[in-house]
Amino acid sequence: MKNRLLALLLLMATLLSVTSCGIIFGDVAEQGDITVVVENTDGSLEVYKTYLENVENKSEGAKGVIEHLNKRERDPLTFEMVDGAYGAYLTAIGNIREGDGYYVIVYTSVKADSYEGAPTVQYEGVTLYQAGLGLSGMRAEAGGIILFRLERSPY
Repeated sequence: MKNRLLALLLLMATLLSVTSCGIIFGDVAEQGDITVVVENTDGSLEVYKTYLENVENKSEGAKGVIEHLNKRERDPLTFEMVDGAYGAYLTAIGNIREGDGYYVIVYTSVKADSYEGAPTVQYEGVTLYQAGLGLSGMRAEAGGIILFRLERSPY
């Protein structure tokens, strides 16, 4: 019984220290800029930049950034999204749409938001990692890059 109580107390102390340091999944940084890139099927790129201080929905990470870009009067980023068990899931963004065995795949410059052994792509000399989280769980960091592209399912 004492061991279980001690383990529970250690777990609570760890969680408190992590949250007090501001390490919370899905956050949007208070300031800085972020780049969102949509790779079209012909290889051309749509590039969107915004300041993170303008993002209203900061608690839902990259999803909040996408929603912000969609609301802009000039050059809005259109998308279609459903909320699933693992967070927001895109079915279309910009000029790309899933279908015929192709899915919208997300890459991020935040390695911590990828999964072990995640595939990578390069964007302007920066390594981007395939996201292991849904958009609402992904962090939006100052200077970060999020890239969307269609890829065929290996299954």
